[in-house]
Amino acid sequence: MRVLWVSVGVAAAMHGFLLLGADARIGVSDSMVAPPAMRVRALPAPAEAPESMQSSVMDSPSRMQQAKPGQIDPHPQRAAPPVMARAAHGTTTPNLPTTAPQPDGAPRDTADAAVDADLVKTVAAAAGMADTPVPVYRTTLPPAATLHYDLHKGFISGSGQLVWKPAQDRYEARLEGSVAGMNLLTQTSTGGFDANGLAPSRYTDARSRRGVSAANFQRDKGKITYSGPQVEYPLLPGSQDRVSWMVQIGAILNAEPKLAAPDEKIAMFVSGANGDADVWVFRYVGDETLRTDSGLVRAVKFTREPRKAYDRVVEVWLAPSRNHLPVRARFTANAGGDAFELLLRDIQFP
Repeated sequence: MRVLWVSVGVAAAMHGFLLLGADARIGVSDSMVAPPAMRVRALPAPAEAPESMQSSVMDSPSRMQQAKPGQIDPHPQRAAPPVMARAAHGTTTPNLPTTAPQPDGAPRDTADAAVDADLVKTVAAAAGMADTPVPVYRTTLPPAATLHYDLHKGFISGSGQLVWKPAQDRYEARLEGSVAGMNLLTQTSTGGFDANGLAPSRYTDARSRRGVSAANFQRDKGKITYSGPQVEYPLLPGSQDRVSWMVQIGAILNAEPKLAAPDEKIAMFVSGANGDADVWVFRYVGDETLRTDSGLVRAVKFTREPRKAYDRVVEVWLAPSRNHLPVRARFTANAGGDAFELLLRDIQFP
């Protein structure tokens, strides 16, 4: 009889998790209402950067000698301010050469890139943040890693996994969640690298009983489109998806650790897979020591505060000793729903 009741309990938990629907999303939908549709013109292909600019982007010996991927400079320099929109009207973003982690393990640091001011205004206005600039940052990518998490949402427990695989000029980042051995979600980001860090090309969100939805970052056309909703957004430099941001924010802190300080913040344009996109502003909260299965871990905490009625609160803890990869993340519905939480169990470096 005891075995029967345990089986019934597990089945009920799995059923409840499946019925959570949009409320169970890991930062996938910020709002339960559809965003206003915004059609944009197809942007002209960016002009090829002159050789002088390519040399300046590829060659930065002072920064290339700081540290190898997986190592944090124990004596970081003062953080350089992020690059704000500053291009004149009608200026297009130059086609900066793609760079990637070097074979010898040297870090790949990004250089300043011009930003199309018109695109910034268009995206900020669509997101209701006309007075908020969208900066770009230097980044230093973390090495390949697989992070295993304990997953919790209310009384439901399971396991999660974040797989980060950079390879030459491409990457794949995948976030998975499962309960009782049953896979419930798989979110995948694929793309390359540019002067602003991760440059997603496609993001997919696969859910049990709901199929797959996708966002396409059409860099040749300068816009973000979706497999379902007929909504388009301008592709702003530094734009991320709902998985890539978890690596991008750590890459920013690897290059600019001084951003983890009072009154500092990190902003980026983040898109989901269902026509939902917005400017996410992460504010530094403080340093915390977390108790994980791997022992005590010091982490810096950033929080993305909600701006609209159905926005989610996103909290992330990033460990400097682990290349600022997320050791904890919590997503809470602003309407008082249960928090969806990931807490590091262990991390593996190939």
